[in-house]
Amino acid sequence: MKKSRIGSVAGLVSASVLAFAPNAYADWESTIASAGAGFESRRWAEESYTEVQFRGCTIQNSINKSADVQVWRDISLQPDDKYGRKTYTACFKSSTTYSKASWDNLPKGSYYFKIERVGDGGLMWVNKVYVDNTLAD
Repeated sequence: MKKSRIGSVAGLVSASVLAFAPNAYADWESTIASAGAGFESRRWAEESYTEVQFRGCTIQNSINKSADVQVWRDISLQPDDKYGRKTYTACFKSSTTYSKASWDNLPKGSYYFKIERVGDGGLMWVNKVYVDNTLAD
């Protein structure tokens, strides 16, 4: 009887912890400062859809006001899988204009985006980076 009570209490504690744990699939936002080609974002859990938005972009020492962004699936102990490169330009036009791209039908896993190219080279800043992984939004 003592063992079943301990098991019940442990089960309730585990359920409580899970109920109050942050949602692993929640959207997130951040900024980027002084990033060049090869910059990697933080990782997030994904089940099928991701949209990456940049707002308020600037580039240092570049006439070409654009950046290429690619989403990658982080795979432990193997090369990561990449999913479609997208070119962002609108966010360089004003501080309130968004560039955004989406990736669909992604397998469940851990993901990140990588800045593959920044203008003609150099560094970029982004006032707001927003990752949305809910297709319904």
